[in-house]
Amino acid sequence: MSFMKKTNMGEIEEQKSRFDLGLSAVEASLRTKIKLYMKRAREVEDYLSKHPEEWGKFQNEFNSEVNAIFRDIMNFEKENLSKGHKDKVAKLKRLFINRLQKIFMKGIYIEWSLRKPYGYPGDFKIIDDIYQNNPATAGFGRLFDNYYQMSAICVAVRNRKEDFKRVIGDFVKSREQVPIRIMNLACGSARDLKEMLSSNPSPATEKKVIFDCYDHDKRAIDFAVGLLKKYPNINFIKKNAFRIAATKSVISKQKTTYDFIYATGLFDYLNHKVSSRLVSNLKKLLKKDGVLAISNVRDKYSNPSVHFMEWVGDWNLVYRTDEEFKRIFIDAGFNENELKTQYEQQGIMQYIFAVNKEG
Repeated sequence: MSFMKKTNMGEIEEQKSRFDLGLSAVEASLRTKIKLYMKRAREVEDYLSKHPEEWGKFQNEFNSEVNAIFRDIMNFEKENLSKGHKDKVAKLKRLFINRLQKIFMKGIYIEWSLRKPYGYPGDFKIIDDIYQNNPATAGFGRLFDNYYQMSAICVAVRNRKEDFKRVIGDFVKSREQVPIRIMNLACGSARDLKEMLSSNPSPATEKKVIFDCYDHDKRAIDFAVGLLKKYPNINFIKKNAFRIAATKSVISKQKTTYDFIYATGLFDYLNHKVSSRLVSNLKKLLKKDGVLAISNVRDKYSNPSVHFMEWVGDWNLVYRTDEEFKRIFIDAGFNENELKTQYEQQGIMQYIFAVNKEG
C-alpha cells in the first residue's frame, strides 16, 4: 500500500527508481518492501476511489506493510549509529524526505502535523484530535488517519491522559478535608479536566479544588474556555513556560502556590537547561508536601512510531533515558528520595512525581 497520488504515478516511479539506486547500502528487505508497498497502493487506491466506505477491508494489511517499512528504517538507523555511521543515517533520511515522503502524505492528521498551521508541532488541536480518536474521513485517506491514530505514540498520548486523570483524582481524594489548588502547565485543550470533572460532577469538589490552567497559545485557551465554561473552579492564564523558567524571584512574581503541579506534554520539547530551570521554579511554587508531576517520552527506540513521526510528520521530540529525565529534577534541587518514577503501559512515556519536602 502507499500514499501515492494517481496523478503523479510517473513521477513517483521515477523517484522510486532513483531512491532505490541511491540506497545500495540499505538492506534489500527495505527496498523490496517499498516496491511492494507502492505497487499494492495503486490497486487499493483505485478500489477505494469507487468504494470509499470499504476502507476496513484493507486496514490490517495497510498497517502491517507500513509498520514493516518503518521497522526496517529503525533497524538500519540503530545498526549504523552503533557503528558510528551517522552519515549513512543522514543520507537515508534526506533521500526519504526528498523522494518518498510524499507517498505517506495523505489523511487530515499527517497533513496538519506537516503544515503546523499554529506554528509549532504538537499543538492543542492535534493533541485533542488524538485524545478523541474519531477519524471521520473515508476512502484511501481513512487508512492513513486510522494508522495515525493507532500508532504507538498516539496510543501513549491517550494512555498518559488516563494515567494523569487517575493520579489527580487520587491526590484530591487523599486531601478531602482541605482546599486544593492545582496548576495545569501547558494545558492545551484541557480535555483531561473536562473528562475528569464530567465523570465526577460534585459541587463540593468544584468548591474545594481550583485549577489554574496555563498556556502560551490564546487559541488553546479560547478552546479550553469553551469546553469548560460551565465549571466555575477553573482559571485560564496566558503565559509561556519559558517565562516561568526564566523568572527570578518566581514566588513574588507568581504569588500563588500550589498543592499539585503537572505538565504532560511540555517537557518533550525542552532541552535539559530549560527543563531544569523550569522544574526549579515550579518547585518553589509548591506548598510543603506538594507534588510536581511531569511526563516525558523515554529513549527514542522505545517509540516504534518515531520514524513515521519524524520522517513523515516532521514532529520531533526530546527523548530521554530514565536517568536523563531524573537528572532534570536532581539539578533543579530535588533529592533522589523525593522522586517516584512510573511508566505509561507501553513503556513509551515515563512520569516523575516529585514531592516538595521543604517548608
